[in-house]
Amino acid sequence: MKKTKVTFKLNNVEKKINTIAKELKSEGFGEHVKDQIVDKIRNDAFRFKTGKKFRALKRSTVESRKRLAKTNKTHPAYSPTKPNLTFTGRLLNSVKNKITSKGSSIVMKIDVSGIHKPYKGKKGELGKPKSNKEIRKSLADIGRDPLELSKKAKTKLSRIITAIIKERLK
Repeated sequence: MKKTKVTFKLNNVEKKINTIAKELKSEGFGEHVKDQIVDKIRNDAFRFKTGKKFRALKRSTVESRKRLAKTNKTHPAYSPTKPNLTFTGRLLNSVKNKITSKGSSIVMKIDVSGIHKPYKGKKGELGKPKSNKEIRKSLADIGRDPLELSKKAKTKLSRIITAIIKERLK
């Protein structure tokens, strides 16, 4: 990612950047970006890394989802055949954002958090609780990381934040 260089004749750039980061948090900027990403995944099965929809689910996955849906409460956006990473909704509901200032820059992170309870089967719980970070890593290993952004998407987001910083430093 190419960094934008901007020179300002200010004495306390770090303090001003810190203030801007706090303002972005209080205005819900990161929350808005996170919500847009989650909604696009849920509603359109969109993959930000490629700019296309997630590939179709395997037949065995569809059958497994149908079986599990009988014993688990599913999310309203769930469909056994739709590859939108929504079964119970727990993983996408765990997506959080964090905006911090670091020196003369602003860092925005969007990631999953918390623990994902195991699904229920006919004879009880299937497996053990896992962290949502473990689940995200497993999804990344099979090419389905929901939060992996393309270089173009990262650049676009960086430009938006840079424009906000420039405007507020005036």
